Amino acid sequence: MSLDRPKELLKPVKRRFIFLTFVLAVLIELVPLPHGSTRWLPDFIGLLILYWVINQPRRVSIGIAFLMGIVADVSTAGLFGQHALAYSITAFLAMSRQRQLVMFNLGQQALVVLGLMFTNQLIMVVVRMLTGSAFVGWSYFLPPLIGALLWPLLTKLMLVPYRQHSA
Repeated sequence: MSLDRPKELLKPVKRRFIFLTFVLAVLIELVPLPHGSTRWLPDFIGLLILYWVINQPRRVSIGIAFLMGIVADVSTAGLFGQHALAYSITAFLAMSRQRQLVMFNLGQQALVVLGLMFTNQLIMVVVRMLTGSAFVGWSYFLPPLIGALLWPLLTKLMLVPYRQHSA
């Protein structure tokens, strides 16, 4: 699999497709898994926010990231506002360099996503510790690595419905 950006023109992205991807990400987060197996799963909502902020910044921005953070807080029954804060900050960081990020190939983007997802996890750890929780351990920072490894696959999958099919 080549890590280059696609060279062909793509069809416009529909808002309902963006909404559907977020619904699927929330549903994936809600799937009950055995205790301990979630330690390595990436934050799919956060990963999707980064994808859309980088590729469709006019449709998905900091406000949508904040709303999805509130949805993630409610769905995970976590500390209210921690996901919203983390997603908003990482969306802001991604949007501040969005024009550069779209010019990167998928390997370079994956490295940036690794840093942004690590920042996301770090913000959530700091918020939890400020509210009196104990440090969760270093394994908490494994999901950003998995998310960065999945970034090229996610990008390729998200582009499938929008490729021009020439017969």
